[in-house]
Amino acid sequence: MNIKNIKNKIFNHINISKEESLHLFEKIMNGDFSDIELSAILIGLRMKGESKDEIIGAAQIMRQKSLKIKSPDNTIDTCGTGGDMRNTLNISTSASIVAASAGAIIAKHGNRSVSSKSGSADMLEELGYKISNDVKHLEKSLNENNFCFLFAQNHHSAMKNVINVRKNLATKTIFNLLGPLTNPANAKNQLLGVFDKKWLKIHCESLKELGSNRAMIVHGMDGLDEITLTNNTLVCELKNNKIAEYIFNPNDYGYEYINIEDIVGGEPKYNAECFLNMLDGKYKKFQKIIEINAGAALYLSNIAKDLKEGFEIAKKAIDQGVTKKYLNRLIK
Repeated sequence: MNIKNIKNKIFNHINISKEESLHLFEKIMNGDFSDIELSAILIGLRMKGESKDEIIGAAQIMRQKSLKIKSPDNTIDTCGTGGDMRNTLNISTSASIVAASAGAIIAKHGNRSVSSKSGSADMLEELGYKISNDVKHLEKSLNENNFCFLFAQNHHSAMKNVINVRKNLATKTIFNLLGPLTNPANAKNQLLGVFDKKWLKIHCESLKELGSNRAMIVHGMDGLDEITLTNNTLVCELKNNKIAEYIFNPNDYGYEYINIEDIVGGEPKYNAECFLNMLDGKYKKFQKIIEINAGAALYLSNIAKDLKEGFEIAKKAIDQGVTKKYLNRLIK
């Protein structure tokens, strides 16, 4: 396969095939391109607009080269693309802990902060969670505690070949889209937030082709890459090998809208403190958005028969102190 022809297609705004993407990203991950060549390729893809086949090919190579762990069939990830630039509290990370405390098996894939002040790794460390790259330890935690954190840098070592270029470009590239598609535990269920609505169906179709069982790809109409409470949420759901698109209105489930100011975040220490205070009965509006995201994870894990029951289970876990006790056990 001629790499020059593949590059020329990209530079002429022509989509490449999945096979061509596999070949291209094999070379990218092997460090076969200079920084200038790689920059041109990534910007070319961005200007053209990344296609589903290009994303799937790249994701397959990243999965092949990742440090993997074994996980139960009903494992779920709540990793999103990030990049919504809204600087909220750590919603998906907080929701993952609540969902795990209520019985979901969470293999949380994440990283340090990129577009906000506090990434999932940053907040978890502030809570006292010890990040590990030991596969046996992670598998044990997943099986015994329903939770493990898969720190992206530990599991995708081939990314070292693109990190400098990404940093220097200082703009979104295809790699912003790939993180949620490359869970090292091969989680078959996902709650995945995207920073732009144009990725809803592409990511849902990609997960279907990559072998996922169930997924909700979500984009808040306020711009959040979460199920939001400040507006409605666009959803693309994979279930029974079929894809459905709909709008989630929190009012239909008894939730009132909140203001974006109610969930604005800060440094990791502040975000961790807000989560702990929420578990003590404070920050009720923050709790509401955690309930609906944790509840969706419980629904996707087949612990709840529908979203409504998922929200109720999540609320009960917080209100009755189940999540607080669970967190103390998780970080001991």
